Amino acid sequence: MSFLELPLELRLIIYEHAAVEGAAVTIGACELTGKGADIVHRVYGDERAPLPGLPPNHEPAVISTYSSRLLSVSDPARIDASSAQSPALHHSTLSSLLLLNHQINAELSTHFRRKNNRDTSVFVQYPLGLHVFKTKCPDFIQHARSIHIAGSCPKPTSQTDLDHLDQLADLVSTTLGKSPRFPIEKLEARIYFPGENSYPRVWDDSSPASVILRNVCGGFIDMEVARGRHGTGVYVSVRPHPDNKRVISTVWRRLVEGDHGQPSCGDWAVDKQWPEWNSEFTPSSPLP
Repeated sequence: MSFLELPLELRLIIYEHAAVEGAAVTIGACELTGKGADIVHRVYGDERAPLPGLPPNHEPAVISTYSSRLLSVSDPARIDASSAQSPALHHSTLSSLLLLNHQINAELSTHFRRKNNRDTSVFVQYPLGLHVFKTKCPDFIQHARSIHIAGSCPKPTSQTDLDHLDQLADLVSTTLGKSPRFPIEKLEARIYFPGENSYPRVWDDSSPASVILRNVCGGFIDMEVARGRHGTGVYVSVRPHPDNKRVISTVWRRLVEGDHGQPSCGDWAVDKQWPEWNSEFTPSSPLP
């Protein structure tokens, strides 16, 4: 007996069990390195096409586990197109089921009512991962228990460099805005601003920290700003408030990095305890 010969009620139960994501998913983009011809084949071979919005020679990466390397600022993930095999882009099970055939698509769209299995921690590389999230796997938001964003925010040079801010605003308002469609337990963003005089950019209108603050309707909002010689880090933690009030606290810390015997510039952006996280706010350990 084939799957489609099973009673509809049984198929719906199977869909319900299948459409559940794992404990962690990491979303971002990798730079391609290697010989030019290999990069061209990697991007355009087998009827592939570059993802609009990504820089040249970058490809989306959606990993069905936690990957600190994909989030790294100091040592960003790269793929050698001359030697690596093209990894299959991970889709959610529900996305894959919808693509199987017209009958399964119709059954899922018409009859399927998924349970609220919101157990996945979604880790997003900033800023490119926001674009990959929206264009390749937007339905992951339906599984998310928490969202964790990490990356670098260099000074923008064109309007294109700011396009991801709309995606960030939409993500925050969808999960922590007024009457959110997909409420989550916690959103964290750890963003590194490189440069000796980077501190004022933390509070620009185009800063991801400002975008998050503008789009959170209510919640416990805890901020840490770490200032150093080579850059500035801002950590924003948002948790829902039972009365939808805004309660904000901010602390400033010293950021030690970049010199002999110290962490590399940008290491601060990836929390060492991830993929573990606390539902409450946990301050960073004071630096010497």
